Amino acid sequence: MRHDMSELSVDNALNENIPVQYRKGKASFLDIDVSVDPRVFIPRPETGVLVKVVCETCRKEGWDGPRILELGTGSGIIPISLARRLPGVRITAVDISRDALAVAADNINAFGVSGRIDLLESDMFDSLGQGYTEIFDVIVSNPPYVSEPDLARLDVWVKAEPEIALLSGDEGMDHLMIIASRSRRYLKKGGMVAVEVGYDQAEKVKRAFRENGLEEIASFRDEAGHERVITGRKNG
Repeated sequence: MRHDMSELSVDNALNENIPVQYRKGKASFLDIDVSVDPRVFIPRPETGVLVKVVCETCRKEGWDGPRILELGTGSGIIPISLARRLPGVRITAVDISRDALAVAADNINAFGVSGRIDLLESDMFDSLGQGYTEIFDVIVSNPPYVSEPDLARLDVWVKAEPEIALLSGDEGMDHLMIIASRSRRYLKKGGMVAVEVGYDQAEKVKRAFRENGLEEIASFRDEAGHERVITGRKNG
């Protein structure tokens, strides 16, 4: 089939606006490739810091069969990665998007960890009833944390990803504030919350954790030197 140069130029321009991971149908994360498409956010290397922090904490605390709640699972990459590293783990992974949950279910089944990961449609904590109170050792999340002004400045290929997985209000803090204010209800005593944050949000998140009764607040840097993961504990 012949194409004139103008058609090829249009096709190339369109492809440049589509992330390569969507074109390939997969994204690399730590030691695996996970299926992705425009229904889900593309995993980023920085989220590897979050996975490693959670795994190291569970091992250090001796939690052989930790219960973990993940908020905003997207492709399912965080619970899959945790399940591959923590053999006894049980994870409840939630997302507001049914489309995202469908992608996550396919990925979880592909990696053979469906027996340890339960998927739940929920807007953050909203669908978690009384039976989920104070049962989790860890709450983990890479939530939306892009502000409305920053969203407008993002590259076109980032804007191809679901806005619901990116945008979090005027300051990019809406979802992080929900996590800070509501996590204690669902954590066991001594449990930890761990969140990924934007490059300039660490101090705001630390303050929000302190104001909501979380203690032993710590931060962990990504390869670029940004405070990328913030953790806090429920001690009382």
